[in-house]
Amino acid sequence: MTAKSEPPQAATVGTAGHVDHGKSTLVHALTGIDPDRLAEEKARGMTIDLGFAWLTLPSGRSVSLVDVPGHERFIHNMLAGVGGIDACLFVVAADEGVMPQTREHLDIVTLLGIDRGVVALAKTDLVDEEWLDLVEHEVREALADSSLARAPIVPVSAREGAGLEMLLDTLEEVLSQPQTRPQTGGPRLPVDRAFTQPGFGTVVTGTLAGEPLDVGDMVHLYPGGARARVRGLQTHRASEDRAWPGRRVAVNLGGVAPSDVPRGTVVAAPGAVTETRRVDATLQLLPSAPRALKPGERVSWHSGTAEVVAALRYLEADPIPPGAAGWVQWRLGESVAVRKGDPYVIRRLSPPMTIGGGEIVRAQARHVPRGDAGALQALERARRAAPAELVTAAVEASGALTPAEIARRTEVSLDEVTAIVDQVERQGGLCVVGGYVATAAAVDALSRRIGALLAAGAAGGVARAALPRQLGAPAALVAALLERLAAEGDVVLEGGRILPPGRAPAPHGPEADRLLAALDQGGFAPPDLPTLARAHGAPPGLLDALTAAGDLVRITPTFGLSRAGYARWRRAVGEAFAANEQLTVRQLRDRLGTSRKYVLAFLEHLDARAVTRRVGEVRVLLDRSWLPE
Repeated sequence: MTAKSEPPQAATVGTAGHVDHGKSTLVHALTGIDPDRLAEEKARGMTIDLGFAWLTLPSGRSVSLVDVPGHERFIHNMLAGVGGIDACLFVVAADEGVMPQTREHLDIVTLLGIDRGVVALAKTDLVDEEWLDLVEHEVREALADSSLARAPIVPVSAREGAGLEMLLDTLEEVLSQPQTRPQTGGPRLPVDRAFTQPGFGTVVTGTLAGEPLDVGDMVHLYPGGARARVRGLQTHRASEDRAWPGRRVAVNLGGVAPSDVPRGTVVAAPGAVTETRRVDATLQLLPSAPRALKPGERVSWHSGTAEVVAALRYLEADPIPPGAAGWVQWRLGESVAVRKGDPYVIRRLSPPMTIGGGEIVRAQARHVPRGDAGALQALERARRAAPAELVTAAVEASGALTPAEIARRTEVSLDEVTAIVDQVERQGGLCVVGGYVATAAAVDALSRRIGALLAAGAAGGVARAALPRQLGAPAALVAALLERLAAEGDVVLEGGRILPPGRAPAPHGPEADRLLAALDQGGFAPPDLPTLARAHGAPPGLLDALTAAGDLVRITPTFGLSRAGYARWRRAVGEAFAANEQLTVRQLRDRLGTSRKYVLAFLEHLDARAVTRRVGEVRVLLDRSWLPE
């Protein structure tokens, strides 16, 4: 991603309401855009699939409108459209009042946690004032137990234009209410439509979540993980270099066909979502559900734009009756791409009806004994804890973990883990050492234990290779900690041993001095090690001795750096990452004025030590101690 800038004022609003209550007509009246794009929709005068339009409110706020079908046979299309919206434009026709899909759409909006909205009481030109008052009272009663209980009701007539200005003003007021949209975890776009645009290729659309998406980004298509490049971005048919979360976005993808990106696919940064076929979740069964679900019963399961068949496994001791909530595990018939915290909705397969929904708490579920109190308490903690608490708790429980291990254990995205670790490290709670994350207290304790081992050891010091086992800590962490202690003068590293301070490393002789000097003269393009050893008459075993002593750092069998040379590379790479959030091999090559083979070998050396991580064609820095002071 490129450097972040301030997002524009924008929002996505989804319609909802019973079939033929005037949703599409109202959208057309507000925007001048006919959201019914299919020939069959125009012929039948009924929305079948999702439609899209947009408008600009008087304040300058840009609003994307997602028009969803109301007919019960197309509820699955409605569910694909209302995920990720900022507010709901709920439409009830004044001449008919509250109808079956009015209540079902209201249940879905509530299950998805959408609590901002405006109710448009449409077709007011067809009724008198007395009838309008009765219908408004009926609508208010229907809203009472829903997430839209406090939504304002605005009478309108799309045909006559009455009330449209008040509707826009009310929508502006609702959208101005504070709402926190987390911009973490990388960009992710649940795809609701894919098609071919002549001259451009494959285009997908959806509502962007997470972080901004930029032209040129490499993304993965989940499930499956196929890779594609973002060739272009549009919002409301206007091209842009960056798309912002919360907005309707069209993404031109290179290297894939529309058939590779069906509805339900998530276009996302690597690791931004979890591909899974089993999740632990809360389940709220609607009071209108006819009965409790049976263990193993199959339902239609909807999350984002995905729709799959799922089988139920209870985690509670007793089944969940209508109107109640509890813990369940869903076994999905197909893989889906989701994140911890995503909402979902379930519908009966036959006869079809919405019966409940909930929140995904573990996207990577494992077998949990039914009715186990400890397992249920752990799920409750995982549900309520903030990401920073989950990260810190995972590190405290394990002693030391890599960022990737933390992400797997907590189901917090790798990008978010990196940001949390950076923040907590600045506050003094965590340390990144050798690509591992540990608490500051744990690192201090390891340092004291190393000192105690040296104090209790013989004059020959402590064997370096045995230290990780003695400390019960990862070898990479111990190696990096020793380098830090040596730089601070707390230990001396000599060959394969660690000595107390005050002991100087033994000299290697004039051949070693000449060889190391020749390496340093090569700068960022040092000479080949075997050739160099022959040219300087190095005795057998000298390169290994220099490596063991830490005076020579082997990047590959033929590419090595002196201690001073390695420090120069470290400083140069740290300065490059300080100036760029991510680097390609070419960028670093040009910055150092060397060849690709040296830069690629050095970056792979850093990847292996969890200092950097490869993401597509770029590297990102994991160990922030490499950044200049």
